[in-house]
Amino acid sequence: MKRAVFAAMLGLCVLGWHTTIKGLVEKPARYRSLVAEGERYDEEKIYVKAIETYKEALTYQPKSLDLQLRIASDYLALGDETSFINRCNSVNESQGYPIPCVTLLADYYMENSRNEKAIALLKNAMKRHKDSGELKERYETLRYTYKNLYLSFEEILAFRNDSAVYKEGGLYGLLDTGGRVKIRSQNERLGALSGDREAVPVFRDGEYYYADPNGYRIEVPKEGQKVEELGVLCNGAAPAKINGKYGYINVKFEELTPFEWDGATVIQNGFGAVRQGEKWALISQSYELTTDFTYDDVKTDAYQYCSITGRAFVKEGDSWHMVDEKGNPVGEGVYEDAHPFVSEEPAAVEIGGKWGFVDADGRIVIEAQYEDAGSFSGGLAPVQTAGGWGYITPGNELVIAADFTEAKSFYKGVAPVKNGQSWTLIQLNAP
Repeated sequence: MKRAVFAAMLGLCVLGWHTTIKGLVEKPARYRSLVAEGERYDEEKIYVKAIETYKEALTYQPKSLDLQLRIASDYLALGDETSFINRCNSVNESQGYPIPCVTLLADYYMENSRNEKAIALLKNAMKRHKDSGELKERYETLRYTYKNLYLSFEEILAFRNDSAVYKEGGLYGLLDTGGRVKIRSQNERLGALSGDREAVPVFRDGEYYYADPNGYRIEVPKEGQKVEELGVLCNGAAPAKINGKYGYINVKFEELTPFEWDGATVIQNGFGAVRQGEKWALISQSYELTTDFTYDDVKTDAYQYCSITGRAFVKEGDSWHMVDEKGNPVGEGVYEDAHPFVSEEPAAVEIGGKWGFVDADGRIVIEAQYEDAGSFSGGLAPVQTAGGWGYITPGNELVIAADFTEAKSFYKGVAPVKNGQSWTLIQLNAP
């Protein structure tokens, strides 16, 4: 009896081994047959059957990236873009963004001008494949592409404190970095948001006051204060002209200094400048003069900032040079003109009738060669060539074509540009 049971068990084992071995032999054979069949359908452009066949083959090799890519490509060949994208996204998420799948989908996005999608995909993939030349090459191709925000105004000033003044119908309003109107163009004068983004200087209907970011007045001058100019608040203080003289106030129009000067700039990064008669001097954050009244002029931007990075351009005689907060010369450069620093990156200066760039130590980093230029910010600077305005990198490579009538510096990936007679905003796809 025991021998019979043993024999039966041995028979079952032999049968099981035979079945297993047969399966091991037949499955690869079936898989190869299905792949070959799918390839024939691809050659005949019968993509529907090719997809069905590859999906069956996938049951034998569920982790096959090659089969997944074949299926995705066939969906694309069919014109079923949704299934193509879904298949690629599924593979990327389940298999850790394999480079062949990422490049297939990124190339599709790029060919169809869906650059933002391509950039987001490549950024995710590069987190996992930091040294991939294929991914970096595609990202660099997209890095300086941009979209037009399709605004149209008479003018848009440079951005400062997440805001830019625009002009429409002869009046002024305020935009945010997304191109959204925060304050409508109904003001005779307007400044940028304060450093804390809480207040805006406004002149409307013959009155100066501070408004909130929506344009609603929040503070008005005190009795007896005849406000003739009102500046942007920075670190709680703003230059203002009251009763014919300049000094500094806070948001409540409380006077922080005597009003004894004939001009004043915003104080930023520890210093600003004030004018007495025809001469300028530098002033500290504590409103103490750090130089004599020796300068013929001080370079400012559209919002009366002269120092963004602890450097300013001052004029003595017919030439400009760079100084620090105490008036000490920085570098040996002497310039015919200059534009203020707008970031820690190089500023634009004019030498010999052409424009180039200097860093914060006064070193020439790009030789003077352009018709005009704006200072660097966000890794780009606007330059004027014979054909128009475009943007260069610190390596002096023109990466945004000189197709604009005028252009201003980037701020958080957004820049005002002029096309023909109107101004709009462009936004980098990869800020």
